[in-house]
Amino acid sequence: MPLVGESSGTPSSGPRWRARLRPLAFLILLGVTLYGLREFLSGDWRQAAEYWRAHLAVLGLVLLLACLDVACEAAGGIAVYERFGIRARDRAGICAFLSARAGLLLPAQLGRLIRPDAYARLGRGSSAGCLKAEAVAFALNAASVLALLAGLVAFRIHPVLGPVVGAATIAALLLSGNRLSPFLAGTRLALPSGFWWRGSTAAIVLVQMAGWIAHALGLYVMVRGLNPLISLWDPLFLAPASSLLGAGTGLPGGVGATEGLLGASLEWMRIPKEHLLLAVGAFRVVTFWVWIPVGWMALAFVRRGAARRAAASGGVTRRETSLPSGETGGTARIEAVVPDPVGP
Repeated sequence: MPLVGESSGTPSSGPRWRARLRPLAFLILLGVTLYGLREFLSGDWRQAAEYWRAHLAVLGLVLLLACLDVACEAAGGIAVYERFGIRARDRAGICAFLSARAGLLLPAQLGRLIRPDAYARLGRGSSAGCLKAEAVAFALNAASVLALLAGLVAFRIHPVLGPVVGAATIAALLLSGNRLSPFLAGTRLALPSGFWWRGSTAAIVLVQMAGWIAHALGLYVMVRGLNPLISLWDPLFLAPASSLLGAGTGLPGGVGATEGLLGASLEWMRIPKEHLLLAVGAFRVVTFWVWIPVGWMALAFVRRGAARRAAASGGVTRRETSLPSGETGGTARIEAVVPDPVGP
């Protein structure tokens, strides 16, 4: 079970469309960049460049909020893995979680497959169990952003409706998962009874929602000086919506689509056009591009840990396999000795 970047000894069998998406994404990014460059040069570009030179400290605050965003996502996701009996709160477990950032440029969210593979390679659980945990973490993260957007739309109608609709959306999504669970009994997608309808599950959604809010606050901090009349609501809604729609295109990392949607969002917020290129570029570097090398460093740590573990076990790997235990969503752990693959 090779990690990303390792050879399996067989030719890649992935669909050809995956290979075609990456150049398409960068072609879209090039078009968006050229549009931003034209607006930058046609406006008062000297004033725009001077503004951002004088506000470099803003990027530090945006980076801090981006770190908070990643920390919230990790806290929620790691809690999900722990619920499945997969040890994830130590240094190796955190690196395994961050290793998915190495695959941000893979299309259609395929980079998320790096994470369960890393946990399985470290012997923290079976491949099937780790994949199931990742699917649940993804579902809860999606529920958090949908609840946030629904609450913001309701807030626009009336401030009192915002938190009410947000909480109701979370409850409705978790209740739907709970209602669907009996139909999945006996399948690989089965979860322990009551897994969804629990306070701890709602807490995970709220933590991940806090990450989305931190992401949006980063955009607000970046552009608030360019339009004093901008409301907090606009970046709170438009930043996560741009990321969500960009990911929905299936393009690697939403590259091109997310930048274009962010640029359109900034125009909606009446940000001067000559600032679009620098604002969007800086925001994406801090919230997206800088995390790819972080993911590769985490992945390298996981590889070394897996190699040391395999060497210490004499060519066999002890993997913890998580099994549902009772009706409360708990898990029991067993260990299986699995021979390490032989070959390239």
